[in-house]
Order: sequence, then C-alpha cells, then structure tokens
Amino acid sequence: MEPAEAVTRLILRGPDPDGRVRELVADAFTRSGGDAARALTLAELATAWRPLVMTSDKLASAFALERRSPFLARDLVELSYRLPAEHKITGPAAGKRILRDAAKALGLPGEVWASRDKLGFASPVPAWLTGPLAPWADAQIRTALDDVPATLRPLLERGLEAGGRFDRFRMQALMAAAWFSDQTVKAAA
Repeated sequence: MEPAEAVTRLILRGPDPDGRVRELVADAFTRSGGDAARALTLAELATAWRPLVMTSDKLASAFALERRSPFLARDLVELSYRLPAEHKITGPAAGKRILRDAAKALGLPGEVWASRDKLGFASPVPAWLTGPLAPWADAQIRTALDDVPATLRPLLERGLEAGGRFDRFRMQALMAAAWFSDQTVKAAA
C-alpha cells in the first residue's frame, strides 16, 4: 500500500468514496519532497487543522469563553513546518521537543519541561453514555433500530456493543438514532 493511501485510511478510519481526502494527502506527499514528517504535517494541515480550530472556536463561543491558540499563529506554524524533523522529533515519547528545550534553556524548573502528566481536556460524554446514561442511550438506539433502513442497522448495532472509554461508535449510533427519529417525526407531520 502506498503511503498516501495508508495515511488516508488512518485519517478517515474508513472509506473515502469520492477520493477528496486521498487527493489532499497525495498532494501533501508530492509537495513534501520525500520527507515523510513534512508530508504528514501537510496532510494534517490540509485535512484536520481547520475543522479542529472551527470546532474549538464554536465550543468556546457557546460558553462565552475567549479562546487563544498562540501556537497556531501563522508565522509560528510556517517556521515549525520549515524546521527539519530531527529538531522536532527525538523519539516516540518525546513530544513537544522544541517547547521543552526552550523551557529548559530559559531555566524553568524540571517540573515544567520534564512533566509528562499533562493531558488534554476529555469530554465526559462517553463516560456518561456508558455509565449513568447507558440505559437511556440503549433505549434511544433500540427504538431507532425498529424503524431504520437496513443500511443504518450496523451503525446502530455497533453502538450497543460494549466499548472503551473513548468509544466513538456509541456516540455515532446515538446521533444517527436521534437524526433518524427527527426525520421520522418530520415525515409524519
């Protein structure tokens, strides 16, 4: 399998029927001049960066929060793209190398630059849907299963299977059930 196809599959975790994502990824590999790290960076910028920033902005605005992303400033992004991979990546577990090196050079304590305990914000929704809201979520999915077309049944059935802490299938099934229920109500009205 060629690299662009492999990366496309990783990004989508499924098919790319119209080939748009594969075209973006293939273009990133062509423009990178054979540098895999640069190709992956370009693919990330072409496929994920804008939706992530837009979602983050919408979520912050919905709760009247002012959000800043200083590391997404255009000049900094362009500079980091131009840096050779060996300045950015030292090993699989050594993320944020440049930031850690800068913090160390500034004399910040090791608790700052050597810390590995910082985690991103995780939504509590998956834990709720497999915990206290599990009976409700199951009922919503099962109710939709009675009426959905055969093509949607595997998605909804997958949402009823036991999943892990970050299982996206349950949420997808619940959203599909809600959408189908809404469409059914509109059609009946």
